[in-house]
Amino acid sequence: SLLLMAAVLVFNGCAVKTSGAVRDDSSLTGVSDQLAPSEEYTGPKLRVGVVNFQNKTPSKHIGIGEAAADILGTILQKTGRFIIIPQQDVASILGQQAMGASGAVNPATAAKMGKILGLNAMVTGAITAYSEAEEGSDYLVYKKKKQIARVTVDYRIVDTTTGIQLVADSGQGVYEKKTGGALGLGSKSSYDADLRDGALRDALTKAMVNMLPQFESQEWSGRIASIKGRTVYLNAGKKTGLKVGDVLMVQDLGEEIIDPQTNVSLGRAPGSIKGEVMVTGFFGRDGSMATIKSGAGFKTNDLVKYK
Repeated sequence: SLLLMAAVLVFNGCAVKTSGAVRDDSSLTGVSDQLAPSEEYTGPKLRVGVVNFQNKTPSKHIGIGEAAADILGTILQKTGRFIIIPQQDVASILGQQAMGASGAVNPATAAKMGKILGLNAMVTGAITAYSEAEEGSDYLVYKKKKQIARVTVDYRIVDTTTGIQLVADSGQGVYEKKTGGALGLGSKSSYDADLRDGALRDALTKAMVNMLPQFESQEWSGRIASIKGRTVYLNAGKKTGLKVGDVLMVQDLGEEIIDPQTNVSLGRAPGSIKGEVMVTGFFGRDGSMATIKSGAGFKTNDLVKYK
């Protein structure tokens, strides 16, 4: 009977028991109230492009930069304040413009991306450290194990209209996962994306608490996509948060200012006001039509802003 009991114990321990699957962002950090969609927010949504994060870890952990961008895009989307441009669209334009990810977000290239994709801001960064550790305890025929992932993330937000860097900071994330099983049965470590993603989500959710005030202080702007007579077509519509009857001022992009010492773009000076348009309807996925109220000389890619 003792042999039978031992066999039962070993059999029950064969299947590895696991806890610690990737949880909601808020459960990792306790900042759910600060990141939850605001019922009071009715303003226009900023169009944001997230660039794949550089992998600067010594181990060059495969896929960690792409995972960071995916997770950050999801966190931004959940706040209800942003329209996230798909990564593949951003990557495609970066490739067409011969801009690698390492140089993608400087004043000149940020402004170019803003013009091509109609972005208000770009977010990028780097994974500078990543590690996994394992702790375990043996209890007769049973083994408990805890895997811990730690990550350090640098991140930047750049205004794609002016080329000005809004924020540059770094943060850390930690994620733990517990497993259990019979000694010698199913206790070997193997690659687990949950560890990586959990640590990234922890770091980036914390980072959002710092990012949100910077985004909220940024002025929204759209672009003129086309002009037909006195009808102006805009690259922002109902999905962005525009309403029929909204009056927007039209402004040119302004002159790009180049540093005479470094020959590097410092961003754009404020453009001149050309007039006003009023939203009259919507079309397509997220476009709107407007009529000219005042002014002249409007051109494709001119900015439209709330007064």
